[in-house]
Amino acid sequence: MITAANNSTKNRRKEPVYLAHTLSPNQNSVIVLIHFISMYLEISIYIDGTLIFPYFISTLIAVVGCSLNRSAVKSAHTKYLLLIITLVLLISVVPFIRGNIILTEFLASYAQFIASILSAYCMFIVIILSNPSRLVKYLGVCLLIITIGSFFERFSVVREFSDAFRSMIYPEELLYSADFRDISVYGLVRPRFLTREPSIVGIGAGLLIAMVFLLSRKALGWRVVTAIGVTLVCMWVMRSPTIIFFAAIVCYGALALRPTKDARFSWMIAFVSTLALIAASSLLAYSDSIAGVSNRAIWGGGSYIIRVFGPPLIWLETLRSDALFGLGLGSFEALLPLARKVYGQYDILALFPYFKSEINGSFLISNGFWEYWIFFGLLGGSLIIFFLYRLFRIFGLRYASFPFYASVLSLQTYGGISAYRPWHMIFVFAAIAFWAQRLDTNSDVAQ
Repeated sequence: MITAANNSTKNRRKEPVYLAHTLSPNQNSVIVLIHFISMYLEISIYIDGTLIFPYFISTLIAVVGCSLNRSAVKSAHTKYLLLIITLVLLISVVPFIRGNIILTEFLASYAQFIASILSAYCMFIVIILSNPSRLVKYLGVCLLIITIGSFFERFSVVREFSDAFRSMIYPEELLYSADFRDISVYGLVRPRFLTREPSIVGIGAGLLIAMVFLLSRKALGWRVVTAIGVTLVCMWVMRSPTIIFFAAIVCYGALALRPTKDARFSWMIAFVSTLALIAASSLLAYSDSIAGVSNRAIWGGGSYIIRVFGPPLIWLETLRSDALFGLGLGSFEALLPLARKVYGQYDILALFPYFKSEINGSFLISNGFWEYWIFFGLLGGSLIIFFLYRLFRIFGLRYASFPFYASVLSLQTYGGISAYRPWHMIFVFAAIAFWAQRLDTNSDVAQ
């Protein structure tokens, strides 16, 4: 009896601290599913058409889910989160002194940043406590529904239902209405299945592809080939080229998260890939052949400019005077003249005059990667990454670099670095690395 009791005690001690006294893995999987749906729909609070609390339901679900698993939250986690939150405030002191920051805009962005990073951490806790195989099934069904719904939105019945749903939950001024541009560039009106605009459909599908195939236990080759095939289908149905970035994350993750000695060198592949991405953006931005092009099909109606062409050039402008600490979080007012200067050096303003008349700098950049370095600077941005890396290492992640390299790719698809979605992505990829380590090595992750 004593031996049996000792064995029982020993087994309890071996149980990972993250899996103790929580909701069941299946219950947490349901929370992740509901959270993804709410994030895809971008359910927020608006008053008279003004956005008051973005991603309100997603944030609420994340906080509630984490509170139900609160035993997994440790003091070391909160210490690093508070360090990051404080660091962002300190980084902003220099831009404030330089006059880049408007206090009201900074406070709004800072409050959003705090809510975003804390909520993203909360969902990280819920995801690592989920059942990965059940999660793959749930998210796979979501991907299938979004793909089928996007296809059938081409027909009047589904389109009318989708339009009615959008009109019910979003202010009219936020609804995408560039049908003519879609037809001229993509050959048809792109689907907006239950969302504000087509790009959200593509980003949602891309994230699902990354999660499903990186959490899957199938063979490496099967996952990569199938992910590429699904990506091609989604791109054909949704006409959203941003999905390809998430397929690239699957290909990189399949290699970087392998439990072999080869994985030790995956950071080199990621580093070289990141440099190649930055070099490609810079070369593209400085290419005379591209700078002189006036073909709207290539420019994509301005979307290409604010996603790919403009951001690295605007960042280079910030290096002249704000290299170390950037413009400051949320300093779109300071970004506005830099963007106009960059776009004025080419024929972009002639092609798209609304760039010149635009008074909101956030509409002139849509690339979270470059926006991050523009606002936080080289030193400030590096310090934030360092503390995030230390936080991930607390969880015992051997693949702690994976979330950052994966985010370099995902952040090419959207902007708003203080918003919920960029930080959620980083922590989702950290959760994927956590589960890859657990499932592939069959070992417990130590506190």
